[in-house]
This record gives sequence, C-alpha cells and structure tokens, in this order.
Amino acid sequence: MTTGTRSHIPGFVVAGISLMLAVVTGIDWLGQPLRLVHLVTIIGLSAAAGVSFSQAVWRVRQARTGNHDV
Repeated sequence: MTTGTRSHIPGFVVAGISLMLAVVTGIDWLGQPLRLVHLVTIIGLSAAAGVSFSQAVWRVRQARTGNHDV
C-alpha cells in the first residue's frame, strides 16, 4: 500500500517531449501541402502535452496539500 502520490517529474518530462515533438514536426512540415495526417499528428502531440502537464500540476498541488485520497 502506498501512502504518497506518484512523482510529478515524469509528467513534466513527457509534456516537454510531446511539445518539442509537435513544434519540430510542425517546422519540418512547413512548405508542404497540408494533409489531414499532419493536423491529426500535431493536434495529438499537443493534446498529449496538455494532458501530461495538467496531470503533473495536479500531482504537485496534491503533494503540497497533503491530500492523498484516491
């Protein structure tokens, strides 16, 4: 049985990597014709970054308040 929350650091790392991949992919595709797969890829990477970031922030706030309810 764990009494603490999971670490928030991996969430921030995943968010940073996803955001960096979205930016690099978008820059790489500049000048090419816009395709649906390009939009879906960039939107998916950005959504993954947003979700990871929000979960990591939630874990930080949860650890600060000491609320370990599941």
